[in-house]
Amino acid sequence: MPETQFRSFRVEAVVLRHSDYGEADRLLTLYTRQLGKIRVIAKGARKIASRKAGHIEPFTHVRMQVSKGRDMLILTQADTVDAYLPLREDLILTIHSCYVLEVVVMFSFVY
Repeated sequence: MPETQFRSFRVEAVVLRHSDYGEADRLLTLYTRQLGKIRVIAKGARKIASRKAGHIEPFTHVRMQVSKGRDMLILTQADTVDAYLPLREDLILTIHSCYVLEVVVMFSFVY
């Protein structure tokens, strides 16, 4: 995890993938310009009333507030910058986008 002087900071990222973590949380793999590939936990993102759930789908460009936890970064707020809707509507674009995301996931270091 990179050293920053503040406990909480803002960062823009593209959501590469997400997976379920625990009962109501979601583990996100993000790519940022400032930090590279990072993993963040979104507490309560799988709950029905979660305000974060729609912002943390793959292929989404988000601006987020992240806090340092004991051993992981924790997502505290997320706002969508661009959802890239044409990628979701065209199957060929979706396939190409998935390939690019997999390459980024495989060949980048995680903080």
